[in-house]
Amino acid sequence: MGGLASLSGRSRLLLGAVVVLASAVALSACGGDDDDDGGGEREEVSVGVTTIGPRNDKAFSQAHVEGAELAAEETPGVEVTAVLDNREAPQDRIDALETLAESNDLVIGGSASFAPSADTVAPQFPETWFVVNGGGLTASLLDNVTAFVLEQGLPAYVAGVVAADLSESGVVGYVGGAEIPPTEQAGAGFAEGAEEQDPDVEVQQNIVGNFNDAAKAKEAATAMIDDGADYLYAFLDAGITGAYQAAEESGEDVGVFNINVLECESYDNIVGTGTQNNQLVISRAIEQFKDGALEPGAVFLGLQDPEIQTLELCPEYADDEQVAKLTEETIQRLNDGDITPSNDVITPPPDYEFSEGFGGGE
Repeated sequence: MGGLASLSGRSRLLLGAVVVLASAVALSACGGDDDDDGGGEREEVSVGVTTIGPRNDKAFSQAHVEGAELAAEETPGVEVTAVLDNREAPQDRIDALETLAESNDLVIGGSASFAPSADTVAPQFPETWFVVNGGGLTASLLDNVTAFVLEQGLPAYVAGVVAADLSESGVVGYVGGAEIPPTEQAGAGFAEGAEEQDPDVEVQQNIVGNFNDAAKAKEAATAMIDDGADYLYAFLDAGITGAYQAAEESGEDVGVFNINVLECESYDNIVGTGTQNNQLVISRAIEQFKDGALEPGAVFLGLQDPEIQTLELCPEYADDEQVAKLTEETIQRLNDGDITPSNDVITPPPDYEFSEGFGGGE
């Protein structure tokens, strides 16, 4: 399988394809053959995975585990040796990376919050490669770290446009999980999209501090619904059940956008999902690592490749010509650069040189 689609040109709003930021040093071998001066193809690769949430959350964390398992199934020589989940505290994340690095060629950190942890741990294990997925840049651009930066503010922007267009009350809401850059960017994106569509719309926001706390999510969603919000963007993992409960118990027909995987049957009125195929990102990263094609730096993933990330509508809304057209047009305008979100929505452009493409893939 080839790499993710390469970009053309150097505009910052080459948002979705893939941009690999070049490190100041050449790609170094990590756990492979000593003959390779740039990390050549490996016959065998041991992979350890650590996640911020539970491995069976049916959302973000589970996708990382399944992505590694998919790579092991499809790529001869790849073995997943361990999964360490529920690493919410900073020291727990550092400990998990260190534990896995001692016995693996490749370590996957499933959350933007693993970026500073990788900065701490990676220099101690130069023979191990680290992948951080979900956002966040490694400040030091270490030559054995690749960070995948999913621009999650972009599908949230599209959802904001749709929510404002559909809203009858003129009030919409955003419930976020942990207070990390992707959560904040998605909140900003949802607000900017809603205000672009309707300058008079009221956007309520609450970042509850945890992706998996259903009680906190329910409390935040209930407060917004009580204040008139009739569409909610829930940037949550297991905590999403709390948002659904709040909507169901309100007695109102509240539309909800969720994230990660399109599951239109989870609640009666799911409008759509900011889908993120983290499983595919991780499986491709592992495959390219084994092929010796994974480079250090940061890979930006936006809306250019719908297999990786997009706003996907549930059938009721996808069949609505106006909603489907508005969604498609907004995605296209973002990809074409006709809409320029603020740096609160997307990762600010780097101040160092970068190369285009991902591991030489087409």
